[in-house]
Amino acid sequence: MTTRELTTVCVIGAGTMGRGIAQIALAAGHSVALVDPDSAQLHAAATDIGSRLARRHPDVAGRLGELLHTHTAVADAAVGPRTLVIEAVLESLAVKTDVLSSAAEHFGAQAILATNTSSLSVTEIAAGTPTPERVVGMHFFNPVPVMRLVEVVRGVQTDPDVADEVADLAVAWGKDVARVRSAPGFIVNRVARGFYGEALRLVEEQVTDPATIDAVVRGAGQFRMGPFELMDLIGNDVNAAVTRSVWTAFNFDPRFEPSRIQDELVAAGRYGRKRGQGFYSYAEGATPPRSTPVAPAGRPLQVVSGRGSSQLDSFLVRAGVEVEHDPQSEPGVVLLDDTVVRITRGRTAQEESAALGGAPVVLVDRVLSPDDASAVAVATSAGTGDTLGQLATILGDAGVSVHEVADAPGLVLARTLAVIINEAWETALHGVASPDDIDVAMQLGTNYPSGPFEWTRRWGQADVLELVDGLWSAYHDTRYRASRRLRLPT
Repeated sequence: MTTRELTTVCVIGAGTMGRGIAQIALAAGHSVALVDPDSAQLHAAATDIGSRLARRHPDVAGRLGELLHTHTAVADAAVGPRTLVIEAVLESLAVKTDVLSSAAEHFGAQAILATNTSSLSVTEIAAGTPTPERVVGMHFFNPVPVMRLVEVVRGVQTDPDVADEVADLAVAWGKDVARVRSAPGFIVNRVARGFYGEALRLVEEQVTDPATIDAVVRGAGQFRMGPFELMDLIGNDVNAAVTRSVWTAFNFDPRFEPSRIQDELVAAGRYGRKRGQGFYSYAEGATPPRSTPVAPAGRPLQVVSGRGSSQLDSFLVRAGVEVEHDPQSEPGVVLLDDTVVRITRGRTAQEESAALGGAPVVLVDRVLSPDDASAVAVATSAGTGDTLGQLATILGDAGVSVHEVADAPGLVLARTLAVIINEAWETALHGVASPDDIDVAMQLGTNYPSGPFEWTRRWGQADVLELVDGLWSAYHDTRYRASRRLRLPT
């Protein structure tokens, strides 16, 4: 579908999302009908759209009077031979179905009906309209003019040509498209649940506090924001509602179970930034709590590196530490005097110590890029003495702060990313989307530093599976069951 083939675009809903969608359609050269029952909302939307277009597309802004038409009812919008209708109304099955049905009756059988739902079934929405084969999901992300991703979602009844047309149009509007089969949460809202869920569970289990988790996820994972900062930004009410919607749609699968901690915040009205209080305070003059890194405490007398400890070796090289290499020692470990330092495999430090006959163990979290990491979580078994401080000295010289957490399986980043990766593989297994589309969606829809299949390549499929199986062994909770596709050779 090209812009010339469409006579008009009709956006229903003049809220934040509707305004953004109308703006990018106008910028692409379309005539746009913007519909909302609230005339004041329409006036505010037109003013907002005009001011934004004036900054980036002054030529379009100068023609806004002829390109943008506002109406309080769909029936008042002009009918062209081919119209794309995009609804951006309340996230309610009944409301969306009613709106699209009215649009189908008004614009005719050739109209394409797109729903901007973020979590409802496109198949179910389509089933309530007179032309289900013309209904497709077109899930934009906020703010629409800035976020590059559009999830194009096909329901059971969606005509493949309709999905193709809409995908081509989104590309023509400057968007990157991830193609999705209608399933709860599509890609982004499904795969991203572990980013929040594991962080909340770590706090529930008193492994550490939100500030430490945020610091580790940013510093070890290269994320722009930690999960608690992001939940406060999104709104805990919104984030919790999406989690509950996905959990319910998946028949209460434990993988998506909501958190009582977040539910309590919502009940207290602590939604986050918009209310001035969430996991952190945003009151004037408030300073969010910060994680306190482990203090340096001298240097070990001897540092011995085993085979295949690439992350630890990279840290040692960055720190300029003289290392003795022992090819006969266990793979993936470093010895600081008599203490074993190793990267987490999904087991606890105490379990690793027991497997070594009681040798003291410092367990180090995984990072996405050893050359760029600036923070890392660690946990210890009994008997490690001053080793943690010695490790903090070494890693401090490498520019990496050390954050001690309680001895929990998978620590912080390794555990969180392993759960996200596992869900991505499960999503691909079910044919919801391809691995490439999943990586594109997670990078562009959530601003992840890279996608879960790229993480798999960095860490190694076998190592990721070992992490997930370690979590399963510790919890025997089905939220940690490994995807069958993750077990298959690639």
